[in-house]
Amino acid sequence: MRQSFGAASAAVTMVATGWLAAACAMPPLAEKAPMNVGPVAIERGEWRTMDNVVIVTDGSGTTYADESFPTGKALSQATASALPEKGARAKSTTYNAGNIGFGGDARVGRALAPFDRAALRAGVDATHVMGRVDGGGGDTPLHAVLGEVGEQLAGKSGPAAVILYTDGDVHCAKQTVDAARALAASRSDAVCIHAVRIGARDGGEQVLRDVVAAGSSCGSYRAAADVASPNALASFVHGVMVGAAPAAPAPRAAGPNACEGMVLEGVEFATNRADLVGRSPAILDAAAQQLAACPDVRLVVEGHTDSQGAAEYNQGLSERRAASVRSFLVGAGVEASRLTSVGVGEERPIATNDTAEGRQRNRRVELRVR
Repeated sequence: MRQSFGAASAAVTMVATGWLAAACAMPPLAEKAPMNVGPVAIERGEWRTMDNVVIVTDGSGTTYADESFPTGKALSQATASALPEKGARAKSTTYNAGNIGFGGDARVGRALAPFDRAALRAGVDATHVMGRVDGGGGDTPLHAVLGEVGEQLAGKSGPAAVILYTDGDVHCAKQTVDAARALAASRSDAVCIHAVRIGARDGGEQVLRDVVAAGSSCGSYRAAADVASPNALASFVHGVMVGAAPAAPAPRAAGPNACEGMVLEGVEFATNRADLVGRSPAILDAAAQQLAACPDVRLVVEGHTDSQGAAEYNQGLSERRAASVRSFLVGAGVEASRLTSVGVGEERPIATNDTAEGRQRNRRVELRVR
């Protein structure tokens, strides 16, 4: 029986249906050491564009028969190590990651959850051969796994990258392609499927190319040999996770300067959340550039709300939003020791709360010199 990855689960879940029974007859494959690769660098003018990432590793019987499983697992481990750091400059403060190892009805992995490299790596490390391991093939239900990815993404905002390490030898090619198409159609945000083919199963390449094409216009296909070196793997992960950031507004000769404290005009958040939206990242990048000119200035990031809703809720929301802005500025290069964050809630309005315009002005984030 396949075990579900619940949203609340953050631990490694191991299900090994069929493996223990076959272990006596079929020896395990020798492990392959993962490449030594660190988190990809995000340069100036770039930011992390994917808010969600799921690493999928094929542990079905065909990967045992062909001895391609160790390659898929090692590449999955290296991918987990190469994902961008949590605090790196990003389009959004949302950053979730998870993994699924599969074979037949069995699953292992870490459910999609806020990015935690150690927990993600532990989930990938637990991947093993599953399903039939008698050398005669076995089930490769990639269509079901794509459906499970969709279930994990439900309720989570932002673009998603699905990285598949599989031989592409599936139950039914049409069913798998339809599942990729359904996954993409289930979300308003982009789903980018990136398939890396391990092994050399007949028909596997075409199936995976069709899955990528059906899933999105932002995905890719490649063979395992194309990501077999640390530089090639890092380049692949960079291409999946990182993109060009919009140019920051041109600095003005006069006007508000972050070094002197300012209201961060134009910084906006998702409704009732602390996720930055709209032009907020570009505005904060410009503030970070100004702060680079005054490295000795220390500031407080203050979050403010309007008076709608409960005061206790508004206090917590203002704290989360201030912390979100501080996290972005640190990721943009501002020394963390220079910034603290506090939430003021609805206590210090700068306009009336009786009009929509006034409430909008009161929902703000300020930088104040300490």
